[in-house]
Amino acid sequence: MRVLFLTEAAAHIGGGHLIRCLTLAGELARGGADVRFAVNKDAPRFAPALERAGFAFTTVRALSDAAEIAARQGGIDTVVCDSYKFDAEREHSLRTIAAKIVVIDDLANRPHNCDLLIDATFGRVALDYRDLVSPETVILAGARYALLRPDFTALRDESLARKAAGGGVKRLLVSLGLTDIGGITARVVAALLEAKLKAQIDVVIGPRVQSRAVLEAMAARDSRVELHIDPPNIARLMTNADIAIGAGGTTSWERCCLGLPTVLVVLADNQRLIGEKLGRAGAVRPIAGVTDAHLVEVTHTIIELSNDQNARGKMIRAAATIIDGRSAGHATEAIYALMKQDTPADVRE
Repeated sequence: MRVLFLTEAAAHIGGGHLIRCLTLAGELARGGADVRFAVNKDAPRFAPALERAGFAFTTVRALSDAAEIAARQGGIDTVVCDSYKFDAEREHSLRTIAAKIVVIDDLANRPHNCDLLIDATFGRVALDYRDLVSPETVILAGARYALLRPDFTALRDESLARKAAGGGVKRLLVSLGLTDIGGITARVVAALLEAKLKAQIDVVIGPRVQSRAVLEAMAARDSRVELHIDPPNIARLMTNADIAIGAGGTTSWERCCLGLPTVLVVLADNQRLIGEKLGRAGAVRPIAGVTDAHLVEVTHTIIELSNDQNARGKMIRAAATIIDGRSAGHATEAIYALMKQDTPADVRE
């Protein structure tokens, strides 16, 4: 099976679309698929994981330019689209490239022309898309289909055991996206330092973020801060952390898999639903924005959780029940079934 992923990464949207595509691509490649990518020109700069993954990729002027993509790629069996720029009209044009179209989405706000749609948002149901796709479209809805990298599955048991053992809060993890929209990471770390927390603070950023220089200066001045630039071991950092400050993107499912209590800062409108649903489930404490008042709320919440092991325990258990650790496998199986025209009953909605 020859699979082409069309996705993007950039300063204003982050790297979540591309990262979840790389996860699915890895699963498909392990099953024998020939995987390649077509991405926007900025993607390799803002998401170095693309080059590390080793898949063939090309950059294009527009992801929806079917003629250009077809000329560069040759024969393709399945196209996987993951970008808010795709809708039914643009997806229909890709029918000239491939027999099957797969869409990854998390908004449920526009029509799609596809054979299979994956929306792993916690609480999402197939009915949310029923008026947006053909009756023949297979819809994989809910956290059961979250696209998790194997590293997180491998460390799940260790992480849950470590966190359940208690012992106080020794490490905080601050990870607010590869592109650090608005320099939010430095502002959060500064607020944590001002609160005089004793815990070590692991800070994860991409290589081209706005606040890199400020964070490097913070790490040089204060031994509590350790800066990790595009680390390959993010699953290990989450496993070792006692509490995280994170955004409401794709890393939400990674944190849930590892049972990591999280103060979730909503950085964009498309993250509000995730924050609300995970908050109601008890897996996170959502913070609704990034004003100075919101940052005060972040530090107060961290202090509260640091002093309440019982509250952290409830969050650990709530988060761990949302993701089972092999959700990417569920999505991969459905794609292979689609190619065989034999959709399993448990994914036919």
